[in-house]
Amino acid sequence: MFSATTTARLAQAATLANTAPGFRGGRQLPDRLDGPAGLPSPLPSILPDWGFEDDPSSATLRSIRKLRAVVAGVWQDAAAQDVDAALEGINTLLGAAGTVRAVLPTDSTVRSPAVLVAGQEGDAPDKALSTAFALALTDMAVAGELSRLRTCSGEDCSNAFVDLTRNRSKQFCDEANCANRAHVKAYRARRAAEAAPAPEEAAGQPAPENLKTGKKTGKAGKKKAKKK
Repeated sequence: MFSATTTARLAQAATLANTAPGFRGGRQLPDRLDGPAGLPSPLPSILPDWGFEDDPSSATLRSIRKLRAVVAGVWQDAAAQDVDAALEGINTLLGAAGTVRAVLPTDSTVRSPAVLVAGQEGDAPDKALSTAFALALTDMAVAGELSRLRTCSGEDCSNAFVDLTRNRSKQFCDEANCANRAHVKAYRARRAAEAAPAPEEAAGQPAPENLKTGKKTGKAGKKKAKKK
């Protein structure tokens, strides 16, 4: 569907978006973007030298937080099927990336598909990350697949994720076990509905009679039938 590089970058972009404060998996979480140690994998491994380990107010951290806001905005717009707004955010990232070039991968043949590249060797970590996300999101947009950028359907969870299923059926994020929480809630609701008394019994009225047999229906009727 997408190259391994694009898929990995999209997963990293979602991971970054999910460090923002908010409801995650049914819990209100604080801002987790306070340095490499506070980030979920795989972000620390792709930015080994953030430059703000001892300075939470550094320019690098401010830049990464701005990038996070843009990425989260693209995700929310795409999930809401507002393609124009999502493209505006992607174009913002592309503008910061500088000149975008189409090149053939190393050891490719004439028939190999070209890939988009941008940035320069030695770019600062925040610039390199922004460029990587810009190219990955552009791949999604050009392929007409922005609808695969989804937000979790779990209760009290706004996590971003990429739906790479064949039939676009993924509804829940993997980070907070939201699918299992939804299944448990639905199961308990079914059990509660099955255990609830019939409306007539709850109101203290006799259960209605079956017109053909004259026997009472509902739970009350079933109890009398057992006694006979």
